[in-house]
Amino acid sequence: MLRSVLIGAGSIGGSVAAMITEAGFPLDVVAHGEEKAALFRAPGFRLTGAFGDRCVPLQAFPSVDALEGQYDICFIATKYQQMPQVARDMLPHLKKDSLVVSLQNGIVLDLLSDVVGKERTVGVMIGYGATLREPNLVEVTAGDELRIGMPGGRTSPHLESLAEMMSAVLPTKIDDDIVARLFSKVVFNSCINSVCGISGLDLGKALHYRPVRMAMLDIMREGDAVAQAMGLDVPRFNVLPKNSFIAAHDSRLFNIFMGRFLEIGMGIKSGKVHPSTLQSLEKGKKTEIDIMNGYLAAKGLELGVPTPVNSWMTETIREIEDGKRPISRKNIWDLGRRFYRIF
Repeated sequence: MLRSVLIGAGSIGGSVAAMITEAGFPLDVVAHGEEKAALFRAPGFRLTGAFGDRCVPLQAFPSVDALEGQYDICFIATKYQQMPQVARDMLPHLKKDSLVVSLQNGIVLDLLSDVVGKERTVGVMIGYGATLREPNLVEVTAGDELRIGMPGGRTSPHLESLAEMMSAVLPTKIDDDIVARLFSKVVFNSCINSVCGISGLDLGKALHYRPVRMAMLDIMREGDAVAQAMGLDVPRFNVLPKNSFIAAHDSRLFNIFMGRFLEIGMGIKSGKVHPSTLQSLEKGKKTEIDIMNGYLAAKGLELGVPTPVNSWMTETIREIEDGKRPISRKNIWDLGRRFYRIF
């Protein structure tokens, strides 16, 4: 059986580690310090919500320096800003044919492959939401599927084994165009993280506001324009229609209908989601907005594609990060006045 390690046991990393370990796959977990490592070992890592309630003791270590030997599969589930350095730290523990799996939000495979090589790099499109309630407690708020793949449609002898491991979390498929699949998640994340981040509301409550629903539709339209400029055929994600379908229609009646569809469909499936951007802002930490709305805005600028709503969302989240603007429902009113003549 392949030897595996996971670094970064937060909401996604911790839930993945617990499910894989519970399924009987050997997995070492690197925590942030001995105190957390001891907590993960006993009583263990706890899950609640959509995946049921369980507590799973993990084989946890306080740092990468505490690891011994080499691994066939390495999961990195830290914030994207930390991922390149973690990958560098792991190089002595990797084999020539090891796989290094990015569990980050966004499209960050280039950052990873620059360190470990494209022949080792794997991306994962994560089809569920999770919130870290305590250092060893995660609430899973929604579940769908997982997709894994290597840049450029590459393959590896370990890829099927990785898919089998990940299937302990959710049904997992190998995807030949993981970048397009990840792009669909970027647009989805840009929708939910931005509106919840600026307002301080869980997704279901945020969707009650018309400017929020209108902004989500425009985030998808701008995302489709960027994807077309990049030459990507982006599939649908979760309950969202394909971005190209949204982009092809922009009448008042269509926007009202689709807005209500988002409110009902996403509210039922993901209404309790408390996204990572909002979690970070509430803790006074930097967010990952640069690989969500910021990514779409930057790509749009690079390719000559206008992205006014994504740009405004990125700037507003940065103002909140810098303490220049509070998290408040008033930001929804600002959004409505700025783009939709609402309020």
